[in-house]
Amino acid sequence: MSFSLFPNAFLPKPRTIRALVWIAFAVVLGFSCSPEEALPKQTDLEIPPVPKGPIRPFHVEAGSLHYQGLPVTYKGVNAMQTFGLVDPGLMNDWKVGIVREFIGNLREQPIQGAALQASDGKWYHSLQKIVDQNRAHNRITILCPFGWVDEVGKQTLFTGLNPSAQPFYAAYRSRMQAIAEQFKNQPDVWLEVWNEPYFWNNQQGYTHALWLKDMADMVDNLRRVQGFQNIILVPGNEQGQSEAAVMAKGAELLAGRYNLLFDLHAYEKWLQNTSEAQLISRLQALKKANFAVVIGEVGVYNAGNNLDPSAFLAAVKQTDVSVMAWLWNKDSSYKNALLTNEGLPNATAENAFWGLKFQNYLKQ
Repeated sequence: MSFSLFPNAFLPKPRTIRALVWIAFAVVLGFSCSPEEALPKQTDLEIPPVPKGPIRPFHVEAGSLHYQGLPVTYKGVNAMQTFGLVDPGLMNDWKVGIVREFIGNLREQPIQGAALQASDGKWYHSLQKIVDQNRAHNRITILCPFGWVDEVGKQTLFTGLNPSAQPFYAAYRSRMQAIAEQFKNQPDVWLEVWNEPYFWNNQQGYTHALWLKDMADMVDNLRRVQGFQNIILVPGNEQGQSEAAVMAKGAELLAGRYNLLFDLHAYEKWLQNTSEAQLISRLQALKKANFAVVIGEVGVYNAGNNLDPSAFLAAVKQTDVSVMAWLWNKDSSYKNALLTNEGLPNATAENAFWGLKFQNYLKQ
């Protein structure tokens, strides 16, 4: 820690100096304006300010998620309720406490109101209705954009892409602000900026500097919605599976920003050739560096690989990390599905008894 003869607290901020210059200029010319009107408009180059006073009920502090001032963890699932609301009673039976919701058509996804049929021919239910049902059963909702559908119905999935390089990026930013505006007074709704960005092996022009630039821009884009203080989730690199970018650039991202959770996805880069002790070490390293982490996805099948999450589920239990399984849907033929076609736990030797394994984890 370093000290100055004249602490920064007693020096006028650059923003204040600019305001004083504008006010003096206005006085000289005989204009009448308030100090707020004299302030220059915030640009995309400025980081939105951190609110004064405590942020409640959810906030991130010292590498941990808090609810009403106390550390908290959640267990839950990923769902696709944009295509139709699920049976909330079944989620209650499984003790699902948090739901990460798939948004596969960000451009046309209704934010509130009735369901609509989009250019891809699919019907989409509004985000507010999804949130309302989750909230009625005391569940946190994470809204995450997974894809973009253009005017002719062609879908582009976000996974593996460099966000700012996409031709629809400007429209994406605008749409995300509209979602933030809707939910800014609903603190049990958290927004994730992007699902699984960047190529799996750090190719396609990826650098940690690009991760920092993109994440800062997408986070600040949401914070520019006045009053939006909700939790924001920020993904890792390597299609969301790597914590390397967080460890390298996370502190720079956090500087001047608040209520950020880092979302990592646990597939082959976490579940293959590893042990419970190694997994605990990786998670503890993130916590010691003051990075609050959630596992936004964990499953038993990815990129052609069969995976066993047993050691991982034991590790996150030991380290108090929030976890969401992929995927809450009824599909006996899909290895990652938690439910059979009949709504029973989807548990066979072919999928490492996934449905029962995660159901037991939720109820622990």
